Amino acid sequence: MRTALGLATLIFALAGSQAQVAAQQPPPRAGEEVQSDISTRDIEIESNFTGIEILLYGSVDFSHTRAPDSGVYDVIMVIRSPVEPLIARRKERVAGLWINGSSRIYPAAPGFYAALSTRPLRAITSEETLKKLRVGFANLDLGRPASGDSDEETFRSAVIRLKEKQGLFQEHDDGVSFIGRSLFRGKVALPVNVPIGRYTTDIYLFRDGEVISQNRSTIEVNKVGFEGLVYRLAYTFPFLYGVLAVLIAVLAGLTGWYAFSRE
Repeated sequence: MRTALGLATLIFALAGSQAQVAAQQPPPRAGEEVQSDISTRDIEIESNFTGIEILLYGSVDFSHTRAPDSGVYDVIMVIRSPVEPLIARRKERVAGLWINGSSRIYPAAPGFYAALSTRPLRAITSEETLKKLRVGFANLDLGRPASGDSDEETFRSAVIRLKEKQGLFQEHDDGVSFIGRSLFRGKVALPVNVPIGRYTTDIYLFRDGEVISQNRSTIEVNKVGFEGLVYRLAYTFPFLYGVLAVLIAVLAGLTGWYAFSRE
């Protein structure tokens, strides 16, 4: 009986000591989570539109960093517009004249694309991850699979180069900066010729080369006023738009002829 009582006392003592040790251990740390937002979610294009700069900002919830600029995290921001068909034509010189030669059709190319990051992309993560996320010009999806043909690569490079020259394709290796332990921000400029539609902004949080959190937002870019009316008429009722354009041109010609004939 005394032996059984001793064993019971020992078991309760061990259980109490284990509970005390468990209480002394710190609770497990919550996983980091990125939160982000945009300075404006609605962009209205009028006749006086000259482009706009938007601010993308966010924070790392449950950040494990202890000091600013510790280099624990990296952030990549990707802004994409809706896709649209794109035809690339090569100019060829024939008998002293430049004419359209061979061409390539890209059925789903973004009208606008920008990638911003805290460091060069390949210093943040692997090429495989960048390809999976379609981040960077090298991994940009234009709706046409790469065939490995040198001529195909020439067309693709030309499309990206021309879009970049127009300000519609952008890549900034130092476009995102951290402010303090967990706050970050980045700026991107939308040019005057930016296409309309619903844009998506994807924010990826990296640690040790791996995506640990991501967040998505949207931006609405629309034409308003007279420009919006003309745009909607042209794309919704193209035949009526063509007839009106011809009538306006005829009336303008007759008005000019009448004004100059009187003189």
